[in-house]
Amino acid sequence: MGLGPPEIELYRQLKLHGALEGTTEVMELGSQDFWCPQKNLVIALCTAFGQDKVDPVLLSTTNASQQPARLLYEAIGIKYGCVDVDGRVGSVVMDLNFDAVPAAHKGKYGLVTNFGTSEHILNQYNVFKAMHEFARPNSLFVHAVPFTVHLEHGFFNYQPNFFEALARYNSYETLGVWVGPDWQLASLIPWDPILLDYFSMNSKTTHRLVVVQRKMYDKPFCVPFQEIYENMVPDEARSRYSMVIDGEILDGKRVKYLTKDEILAKEYKTEILGLNNWIAAYKGEIEGLKHELAVTKHHFDQLRYGPPPEPFSGQIATLAREVADLQARNDEITKQNVEQREASAQEKAREVADLRRQLKDVSEKTVERTKAKELARELKHRVLRRLASSLKAHSRSSDS
Repeated sequence: MGLGPPEIELYRQLKLHGALEGTTEVMELGSQDFWCPQKNLVIALCTAFGQDKVDPVLLSTTNASQQPARLLYEAIGIKYGCVDVDGRVGSVVMDLNFDAVPAAHKGKYGLVTNFGTSEHILNQYNVFKAMHEFARPNSLFVHAVPFTVHLEHGFFNYQPNFFEALARYNSYETLGVWVGPDWQLASLIPWDPILLDYFSMNSKTTHRLVVVQRKMYDKPFCVPFQEIYENMVPDEARSRYSMVIDGEILDGKRVKYLTKDEILAKEYKTEILGLNNWIAAYKGEIEGLKHELAVTKHHFDQLRYGPPPEPFSGQIATLAREVADLQARNDEITKQNVEQREASAQEKAREVADLRRQLKDVSEKTVERTKAKELARELKHRVLRRLASSLKAHSRSSDS
C-alpha cells in the first residue's frame, strides 16, 4: 500500500501532539514508496518537523508516479530503514515467514511501521514478533492494514480486537484506532462499530484499519489469546501463554486466576452491597411497624382504661388565672394612663389659650403705644413749624 495522504497527515498530527518527539529512526515492514498529490499536506508535514524547504521531488508525486519513502523520511529528519526479501533500497534482507530479527537491529528503532505488509505474510506470529523486537521501549507501532473487503488483496483482513489483544498481552499503550474510508483521502475516522452501518461495500471497497500503539516495556513478545475464549481454555493450555502486566511477565494460568479472583471479588462486593440495601430496607420497615404497634397500644389503652389524666391541668388553670389577673391589671393601668393623658392635654390646652390671650393684649397695647408715639411726633412737628413761622415774622418786623 505504501504511504499515501492518510499516513502523511497522521504523521503530522502525531508530531504536533508530541508522540513522535525524539524519534530519529524508522524500521518499515517492506521497502515502501510514497505518493501524495496534495502538495499542501507534504509542506505541512515538513513544517511540523521544522523543515522550511521542501524538495520539489516530494511535491510532484501521484499514485502513478511514486517516490521511495526513504526520501520523505529523510526530508523530515528520520533515518530510514526497512526489511524486505529483495534487498531493495538497502533493506535488511528478511523473509518474515521464517527469519528472526538480526541481533544488531533488536530494540533499535523508535518507529516501526506496517503499511500494508503483514496481510501478505502467512506467519502472523513471526511478523508481529519481529515488529515487537525491532522496537525499543517507548517507541511507536503504526499499522495501516486492510479492514473490509480488499478482495484478493492479501491473505488477511484485520479486526480491531486483534490489536486490542496485542496491546493487552504486551502492555502496549493504544494511542488511537481509526478507519480510513479510502486510501486516497487524508481523513481518518475514529473507530466505532456503528460506522459499518454507514459504509457502502462492494468488491472494490478498500477500507483500512489504522492503529497507533506504544511499546512500554523491554519484555519478550507475548502471543495473544482472543479474550472471549480465555476462560474456556484448560489450565494446561493457558500455561503456554504469557502476559505482560505492569512490566512483569505472568504466565497465562496465573493471569486467569488473578482475573477470576478479581471478577469474583467484584461480584462479592456487588452482592454485599445488595444485601446491605436489603437490610437497610428491612430496618426501615421494622421502624415503621414499631411505630404502628405503639399507636395501636395507645388506642387500646384508651379504650380499656379511659383517657389518661392530664398531669399539668392544675398548673395550667393557675397559669390561666394569673394571666387573667395580669390582663386586668394591664387594662386598669392603661385606663389610668389614658385619663392622665386626657387631663394633661386639657390643662395644656387651657395654658395655650391663656398665652394666646396675653399675646393678644400685648399686641393691642403695642399698637396703641405706637399710635400715641406717632401722634406725639406729629404734634411736635406742628409746634416746631409754628414756632419757625413766628420767628420769621418777628425777624421781618425788626428789620423794618
